[in-house]
Amino acid sequence: MPPLKTGFNPRIVPRDRKHLIKQLRDIVAVANRLEFQVVELNLDSVMYELGLRTFFDADLIEVLNDAPTRFHLNVFRDASDRNWPTLTDPNSIDRSVALRQFVQIVEFFEQRHTIEMYVVHPGRQMSADSNHLDALTESLHTIHSLFPGLPIAVENTNSGAVLHAMDSVLAMLDSTASIRFALHTGRAFHSVDANHVAFEARLDYLGQFADRMAEIRWHNTAPGQSTSIPLHIGLERGIDLHRVMRSIGRNPGTVHMIDTVGLNPAGLIREVRVLQSAMNG
Repeated sequence: MPPLKTGFNPRIVPRDRKHLIKQLRDIVAVANRLEFQVVELNLDSVMYELGLRTFFDADLIEVLNDAPTRFHLNVFRDASDRNWPTLTDPNSIDRSVALRQFVQIVEFFEQRHTIEMYVVHPGRQMSADSNHLDALTESLHTIHSLFPGLPIAVENTNSGAVLHAMDSVLAMLDSTASIRFALHTGRAFHSVDANHVAFEARLDYLGQFADRMAEIRWHNTAPGQSTSIPLHIGLERGIDLHRVMRSIGRNPGTVHMIDTVGLNPAGLIREVRVLQSAMNG
């Protein structure tokens, strides 16, 4: 098997311009030293409201351009918490707002630094799944008509939001051959009531879409536990990581994203070792 393509989200919290640039340089240094191919940055709704140039100014873009690492951009991961306009809104007016925002973001970055993957989030569940999936399909069609071949993936969500249920995710992937996906393993497990048999049955079905798996966002969990626990922490009745890897994790193009330990080199090393064990086990 080829080596895992790994990435991490350092979950940096912007304080001021000078501190943000230093943080990014430290992140790039850690990624290079630990041989991560991808770093994922966040763009939440508050950052967007304050202005893209406030955070991603010329000096920060220079750091991105000089880095040997590739970057993913996680766009509006707080969307369902704030009732933010999203690409899954059945209301055409709200959806047009979301499209304008996303187009602005893509134009901003594509003129300055090419992003390897944009990860987007569905909004709150306000209607039947089919209505939201139709809205998402239409949104992505519009985006790809403006930016042909743009790398974009949709992530599954928490309870109360669109694409929370694994069956909704599978229906989305069944409905179109163009959508790429980012699977948050902890949320997926709890969407089937933390039932191992039900979870593994969905994994088996999901396996047929492994070539469209842009990211696996690795989070351990167990019945009664948080949906986001580092993999190296032992859990009774935790997720069978080898089973996940065997079902959906062997596509060499999939990024194995660590999203639980921030910018903690020791923690990142432990998480990668667990993933390698799951791959080889």
